[in-house]
Amino acid sequence: MLFLLATVINACMIFHPERISATLLKARIGKGFSQTYMAHKLGISQKAYSYLESGHCKLDIIKLLKIADFTGTHPMSIIGKISEGMPSWESIEKKISILTAEIDKLEDHIIFLKAYNVLLNDTIKKLSNEQKKMKE
Repeated sequence: MLFLLATVINACMIFHPERISATLLKARIGKGFSQTYMAHKLGISQKAYSYLESGHCKLDIIKLLKIADFTGTHPMSIIGKISEGMPSWESIEKKISILTAEIDKLEDHIIFLKAYNVLLNDTIKKLSNEQKKMKE
């Protein structure tokens, strides 16, 4: 479960840092907490919390869980708000399946090309040897 949460957070940090910012801001403001208070609860400086809330600093799973606890918000609610508009897991799994099949085809093609390369090198060596014999 934690791995899944961490994966979603990391994906959101890459593709939608503004959603993390907006979600954290709404959770904090909704409870009437200051950045200083939240920073103190997390054991970080106000500046570090500001960077976290603005998306300039990576949100890790531990901080997410603590923020959810402090604001009385379920972690999955925060994740849901952050990940709105992202592709569904089903579509991601389908794309992974398609890409895996493509990788398999490419690996088969690489094996064929390597074997063909060996064949060509052997042919070049034979022709080179025949050419040497003809010159003698």
